Amino acid sequence: MHKLPNGSSVIRFHLAALLVCAINLLIFSTLAIYGYAFATDSRELATIGLFLTASILLLFLVRLLLAPSCQCPLCRVPVLSQNTCSKSNKARNLLGSYRLRVALQILFKNCFRCPYCNETTELKPRR
Repeated sequence: MHKLPNGSSVIRFHLAALLVCAINLLIFSTLAIYGYAFATDSRELATIGLFLTASILLLFLVRLLLAPSCQCPLCRVPVLSQNTCSKSNKARNLLGSYRLRVALQILFKNCFRCPYCNETTELKPRR
């Protein structure tokens, strides 16, 4: 099991994982609010949907800046950003997303399995 180089990288991983989960949750809730707003012809809900869309864009930009620094310590591939690298044959996804699976593993298990090299990394700094 591998570990991260320092404590600030642990914080970056947790923050980027939280952003990935928040963006996915906001996308689903925004679509639901838009659907309900158009079904009930509610202008207030449509306005709330616009604010949620703006917040999705803002969080997405922050994730774009933060996620490339969250790299697997073994293969050095950013695990929480979009890559064109080939994934391991044993890599599994969640709802069609490898990033979402890694983000949930980081938040709930405090370790993650890299989808590229298939090695487990514990979110603790090396000594």
